[in-house]
Amino acid sequence: MIGRDGELRTIESMVTETRDGGFRALLVHGQPGIGKTRLLSELAAVARHHDYTVCRGQATEFERHVPFGVYLAAFEPLAGSADGAVDPLTTMMAEVNGRPAAAGIDRYRLFHRVRRLLERQAAGRPVLVVLDDLQWADQSSVELTEYLLRRPPSGPLLIAIGYRSAQAPAGVVDAAAHLGDAAGVLALAPLTEQDVAALVPDQPVARRRLLHLTSGGNPLYLQALIDAGDETLAHLAGTGDDRGTPESALLDVLSAELRNLEPELRHVAHAAAVAGDPVALDLVAWIADRPEPSVASAVDHLNQLGVVTTTDSRLRFRHPLVRAAAYWMSGPGWRTQAHARAADFLRAGHGPLQVLAHHTELSARHGDEAAVSTLAKAGAASLHTAPVTAARLLRTALRLMPERHDLDARRAELQMALARALGMSGELVESRRLLQDVMRVRGARRVEAVAFSSVVCRLLGQFDEAKALLTTEVVRAPDHGWPAAHALVELAAVELARKDPAGASHYALRALRAVAGIDDTALESAAYGLLALSHLQRGEIADAQQYADRSAWLVDAASDAVVLPYIELVAPLAWVEMHLQRYDTAARHLDRGTDIAYRNGRSHSIPYLLIVAAALHTRRGRLHDAVNAASEAQEASRLVHSPETSAMASALRLRPVLWREGPRHALALAEQLGPAERPRSGWWSELVHLDLATVYQAAGNAEMCLAELDRSESQQTTTDAVAYRLALRALATTDLGSPKLGRDLAEDAVAEAERMGLSHQLGAAYDARARVLAQSGAVDDAARDAADAAAYFADAGTRVEEASARHLAGEQYARAGKQDLAGEELGRAKVLYAACDAAWLSSTLGRDERRLAAMRPRRSRAADGDTGAGDGLDTLTEREREVADLAGLGLTNREIAGRLYLSQKTVEAHVSRVFAKLGVRSRAALARRLAG
Repeated sequence: MIGRDGELRTIESMVTETRDGGFRALLVHGQPGIGKTRLLSELAAVARHHDYTVCRGQATEFERHVPFGVYLAAFEPLAGSADGAVDPLTTMMAEVNGRPAAAGIDRYRLFHRVRRLLERQAAGRPVLVVLDDLQWADQSSVELTEYLLRRPPSGPLLIAIGYRSAQAPAGVVDAAAHLGDAAGVLALAPLTEQDVAALVPDQPVARRRLLHLTSGGNPLYLQALIDAGDETLAHLAGTGDDRGTPESALLDVLSAELRNLEPELRHVAHAAAVAGDPVALDLVAWIADRPEPSVASAVDHLNQLGVVTTTDSRLRFRHPLVRAAAYWMSGPGWRTQAHARAADFLRAGHGPLQVLAHHTELSARHGDEAAVSTLAKAGAASLHTAPVTAARLLRTALRLMPERHDLDARRAELQMALARALGMSGELVESRRLLQDVMRVRGARRVEAVAFSSVVCRLLGQFDEAKALLTTEVVRAPDHGWPAAHALVELAAVELARKDPAGASHYALRALRAVAGIDDTALESAAYGLLALSHLQRGEIADAQQYADRSAWLVDAASDAVVLPYIELVAPLAWVEMHLQRYDTAARHLDRGTDIAYRNGRSHSIPYLLIVAAALHTRRGRLHDAVNAASEAQEASRLVHSPETSAMASALRLRPVLWREGPRHALALAEQLGPAERPRSGWWSELVHLDLATVYQAAGNAEMCLAELDRSESQQTTTDAVAYRLALRALATTDLGSPKLGRDLAEDAVAEAERMGLSHQLGAAYDARARVLAQSGAVDDAARDAADAAAYFADAGTRVEEASARHLAGEQYARAGKQDLAGEELGRAKVLYAACDAAWLSSTLGRDERRLAAMRPRRSRAADGDTGAGDGLDTLTEREREVADLAGLGLTNREIAGRLYLSQKTVEAHVSRVFAKLGVRSRAALARRLAG
């Protein structure tokens, strides 16, 4: 550890901070041989000294496609500690051994369980997880690491990651950057000349300088060159380039070291390099085609020479570059045969399927049907939890498959599996191209390809393309039976996303006619659910209720296996149930849907279900759960590379973040939803416009609020959102100085909500009219409407909005001198805010309570242009009083706008109204009025 004093202080500090303060991450990177593994070993030693549980895994260069290899090695100390729930380690190992059926779960569910496992471990004692050489880890391991950094487990947990600087895993580095102060980075620099002198003090000064120049300060290169002659060192030093040693030069030096070995020792080293790292002795003996005792003797010699190390009857090369040198020195022909021997050994001994597939990939020839079977089986085993691995294995199987007509059906089956793997891993465009090939095959496989292609289009936000694809299939198939019904249901879902409820209703009814006579209750339920949503969007509530009842009855009667093919279509049913205020039923359907999707690897279905769950939590005032569900939906979307569902999930964070953290944080989220980052679905685009308008209105930016509403209304709009749009437009218009127009719009909102008859819409409309009335000083009417709004919101079970309406009612009662009613409403609002964790709204209530308590009648006077007949302060709205206080302190309109996150034009309108209400003509007069 010479030359690493600063790094040692950092790891000591990280261990202490983690033990005392919770989750931390440490990234250690540098060039090959620079000492990353050595530093991580020191970190592990320090952690053990502080009573940590230490889990350590190291990815390997030639097994980088074995799923979760680095985690299986790291989690060996935790085996069997899952406390009842499905052990994620058992799941990983089952996959590696090729047993996906019973325990097969979605990778996102697996990630969640790994997180839970780490939280349970950290609850007892601090945990260190070391993941070394992550640049070689399989994609699923990298995704799991990124997930743990983006969704850190609670408790004292330190994750340390080593990787080569030139091969940095970008997603992991980005996730760590978002941790802020909880993450540290150590970039290991080459050793200095003084460090080299301390490492080899017995060498002459001139030779030490030459060693430093030749090695570039790289410890591994220095170790390899320590016995080289001065002429060799001078030759390698060349022009004296001290910028560091490239990997190729290290490999050359290490290869020369291996070439000096006796032929038999070199042969065993080659066999060990092919076998793996670490590896059992019997496999090395089989590959080397030598008796096991003679191989054991050779390993002992290699250990003495420092080429390998042995632990628990398994051997490992002293450094990955040493193994790489031994592997590439063996020659391509010999390596191919060696991998084939390894595959034979594993196949005969029933070794791990994924390791068998690894050696099969590197040795099989075209036309080898046994190899195709092995690779296809391994691909199927890893489809749900490691789809990138599955895609690679299935590609290889297809490439090796013989060109025979009797294998066409098998080929189509593998192509369909590959398309699913590509879709699950985010290769959505390539998945669609492959599905087009499968669609040329007649029968159920073509229908399956069309349906999944539609799913891929929806994830990409390509709804017009999905409609064209499905319409072609509907025209091609008879208008009865399962293929037609399946295509028509998908078409109805696409039409809803395109904001065409009439078209969706048409296709859903056709699907119901097509499904008649076949026993598919889940498909029938999906059609009824989409039909219910289409009627909700058209404002036909009675019909929506009727169809939702039928859909719910059918889905509840169906088994999990029957529901599975259409599991994402549980989300539209739950959405309707939420708007019909059937919250418990909606939650039950969503819980069941997500559980089925997780257990059966339906990665593309999970974001939709989580998105509706986030909306339901928001409606019920469970803000913490809403933010978590939306964040989980974003992570699930990231795994399937779906920009559409990611945008939907991001938008659903706006309201809960606004109510919990305030306009500043909500505006920061809104800025991330630029035009290119918004959903392409017309229906969801409209919902995002409404949420953004709500945030801008709460932040006092009436112009941006109206701009979002204008964008929404420039497109075809759905009837179920009209009352909300009118309510927001009324508030923004009033804020911009048009109270009469604002009141007219509020009246229209109330009329539209009464026509719909849904309590939540009535609450929103009455709340908007109350706020417009409050702006004009009609406190009694405003209090009455606010109390009605609170009653409607209470009936709808929307606690945050009920609290906000009671907050407004209490404020108006206080201004009307009805202190008892004011205290009652404000007290109920405070309790509701606290129950919902609406911290920002609660803080505004506390501020308003102090302001209302300080209000006292004051004597009117006229001086210096002060012509008001009364005090008038009680007629100011909350926002007007904020503006008045800052103006009275001498702030300009621009400064007030910056302080309150308003536009300058909005501030000017507020100042004008303040002057009019208080009867003052100057800011000096305003300051005297406020001073009392």
